[in-house]
Amino acid sequence: MVLLRCPHGCKSNLQLAAQNEKHGRVETGQICCDGCGTVYPILGGIARMLPKHLHAQQETPEQEAEIRLKLIEMAARDAQVEDYDNMTHLALFGKLEIPFTLRQLNLRPTDVLLEGGCGTGRMTQIFARKCKSIVAIDFSIESLLSCRQKLDRLGIHNVDLIQADICALPTHDEQFHKVVSCGVVEHVPTPESRAEMIAELARTALPGSKLVISAYKHSFYTRLFGKKEGEHSGGIYFLRFHHRELHTLLSTHLHVELISGLLVYYFTARCAKPRHPRKHKA
Repeated sequence: MVLLRCPHGCKSNLQLAAQNEKHGRVETGQICCDGCGTVYPILGGIARMLPKHLHAQQETPEQEAEIRLKLIEMAARDAQVEDYDNMTHLALFGKLEIPFTLRQLNLRPTDVLLEGGCGTGRMTQIFARKCKSIVAIDFSIESLLSCRQKLDRLGIHNVDLIQADICALPTHDEQFHKVVSCGVVEHVPTPESRAEMIAELARTALPGSKLVISAYKHSFYTRLFGKKEGEHSGGIYFLRFHHRELHTLLSTHLHVELISGLLVYYFTARCAKPRHPRKHKA
């Protein structure tokens, strides 16, 4: 609970009202905001902390369009959980992606990790064995339930799963030794919300800590046979990045140490949170 805060405008501390625990984890209960009084339920060991703005009426057509795209993706992710876990090409790609990501992240047994966009947990279970604890967030509840089942089957109990928006994280500033987000930013639907996502990931990281962020690469192959921007099945938005585009996005809040294109259709960026606030030119 010391890591968490209300994701709404008040950003206040939270109080836990536990009802049932297992393996030191709250299975059912409530999290209550000291400031605005919002109550977030815990069901199936997952805290449901989506911000109100995903459901409330928005002030501008642009905001309405962004929320609509997010809700479409959320529904598609929920519906495609079983298909996602059965993707053979993703399992094969993981044999390269996961070791490469681990090398960039350099997890230590004392690290507390934030995983932004854990999905069904294909990487979560591996991260969990290499660090002290994880806060793993996703906005697809069906994906999180699948992740929870996998972790329980493996006897992994150092992961807290939270349903949340990566652009409005329910965590206090400067809490995590490491931050990772794999294959998420390309699905965030507007330049403004992508900037919010990176700002939020940077905000939660401790000064000097490492962040690893991967994103679709607009490669020679995709220039010939694919689109730079479009929709996957179910209406899931995607954007493929040029190297400079990704560097520009990340460097606003982070020091970019490396952007590697070795994973063919993915860029993997290793960044560091500056130890001192950056001075912006007038």
